[in-house]
Amino acid sequence: MKKEIKNGLIAAVSLILFYFLVMTISSASLSATVSQFKQLWYWMIALSLGFGIQVGLFTRLKNIISHSPVTNQAGAVTAASTGTSGASMIACCAHHLTEVLPIIGLSGFAIFLTRYQIPIIVFGIVMNLLGILYMLHQIKKMKNKFSL
Repeated sequence: MKKEIKNGLIAAVSLILFYFLVMTISSASLSATVSQFKQLWYWMIALSLGFGIQVGLFTRLKNIISHSPVTNQAGAVTAASTGTSGASMIACCAHHLTEVLPIIGLSGFAIFLTRYQIPIIVFGIVMNLLGILYMLHQIKKMKNKFSL
């Protein structure tokens, strides 16, 4: 299997596993996690696939040229998208944290995440799409530069 595909699959699956880990810990129930996933599976899959594609493209870009300032910019875009995707996944779990977060002074944050759960996920998906477009542009640019 090509390294790009392998890394993309690992990234996509890792994001789903991250969701299951955070959700199960915050809700203290695997059945609640599965139930929540069933309600939002299409958003979760889209978010994870977008992230996986982006990581695969980043791997491809690194294979084209390993020591270029462009590669470093692509790494920054991938890192930003990772944070956005992770935050989007956590937004799905936030309503289970509302009992604990007031104790540590974050009740407003939990309410915000719960109320804007879907828009935050959609924002994560849009960020993934922008990251994918950026990676494709950089790959094309490097291929043209090196006539690959």
